[in-house]
Amino acid sequence: MPIDPVYYQLAEYFESLPKFDQFTSASEYREAINQIYAERNRQISQFEKVERVEDRVIRGRNGDIRIRIYQQKPDSPVLVYYHGGGFVICSIESHDALCRRTARLSNATVVSVDYRLAPEHKFPNAVYDCYDATKWVAENADELEIDPSRIFVGGDSAGGNLAAAISIMARDNGENFIKHQILIYPVVNFVTPTPSLLEYAEGLWILEEKIMGWFSEQYFSRKEDMFNPLASVIFANLENLPPALIITAEYDPLRDEAEVFGHMLRRAGVEATTVRYKGVLHGFINYYPVIKAARDAINQITALLAFG
Repeated sequence: MPIDPVYYQLAEYFESLPKFDQFTSASEYREAINQIYAERNRQISQFEKVERVEDRVIRGRNGDIRIRIYQQKPDSPVLVYYHGGGFVICSIESHDALCRRTARLSNATVVSVDYRLAPEHKFPNAVYDCYDATKWVAENADELEIDPSRIFVGGDSAGGNLAAAISIMARDNGENFIKHQILIYPVVNFVTPTPSLLEYAEGLWILEEKIMGWFSEQYFSRKEDMFNPLASVIFANLENLPPALIITAEYDPLRDEAEVFGHMLRRAGVEATTVRYKGVLHGFINYYPVIKAARDAINQITALLAFG
């Protein structure tokens, strides 16, 4: 299917974003691009009214972790959400509208985690922050007024990687508080190139191979860490993990690795549904106001939260 023509209408916006430059510091690039993303979310979020939105700071093993709680209805399922951004950029603010819409449409609670970013905080710090925040949600279900038997974990891109890693950690710790994984075009393999990575290495607006390599350089202290099953989760023991919904985009360097991951989960006996959205690029779900496929994907996620 051809690329959704809406992308060509967005071309001027994409071109206006700060240009990636490997000689720019991560903090400078993050500050520039987060400012634009946050402003865009403020404009959209005003249309996504949620009954209760609360910022809190909780304690993790390595210090304070900021979370934002979106609650449409008490005694509801909860989605613990980890934002994308290559482990280097983005924040709670950049994904505020998406979390609001998810809570509003599903009548669920969404807890968005502001995990620490690289290169200031290398792997596995983000994994630990997200796990500790998720464990805190499970242990404080009564205070949060959520259903402890319906805890979902999810995220987009780097956040999808974190959701899979947290599911693996919980399984390895003998814990079963996670009901379902929602992995939106996740990165699951930092080591082995795939056909989609080679085909879409450059020429698309959102994600190219050169910035993916730069993200990895920021996230990992050493190349050996890329093989760690909490990083390249495709190398983990995949048995006895929670069911997974995996959403992929047709024109995405990460498409094939995510779809292979779904196949491997099924081979390991895990219920896994993989859905490829046609005509869209990596990151499409954040552009739901103008991209129908993004709205469809959010509807699929919210239906799973509401009825799964």
